[in-house]
Amino acid sequence: MKTYFAAFIPQGGEWEVLFADFELAAQGSTLDEAFFQAESALKGRVASMLEDKEKLPPASNIEKAKEKIGEWCRQEGVELPEGTLFQLIPCEVKEPTLVRVNVSFPSTVLERIDAKASLAGMTRSRFLAAAAQAWK
Repeated sequence: MKTYFAAFIPQGGEWEVLFADFELAAQGSTLDEAFFQAESALKGRVASMLEDKEKLPPASNIEKAKEKIGEWCRQEGVELPEGTLFQLIPCEVKEPTLVRVNVSFPSTVLERIDAKASLAGMTRSRFLAAAAQAWK
């Protein structure tokens, strides 16, 4: 399980959440709700990145997380308010399991698949997976 630091920023009775290692935000009307929303947002972002074969960023330590959030606030021209909390947010990272299968196609269909995969800069397997995910 990976964990990433988030800043829980009090904003007029609510909580805004900013992640140090992702361009990602969440919010909640209570601290509990903000934590739940932060976990949900992080889980969605990580799942999306893994699906797109993107590399996850390395997790910052507390000092680096505070530095990154502080820099973001300075760029936005705001001060990090008193009472900001820094909390580790857990995220279960499940790498997709590859499964080998044997399928049969007419040779002309396989030639078209390989040609389209090549044009897209993909392997045959990646092309077939992308086509299946795009199918509605």
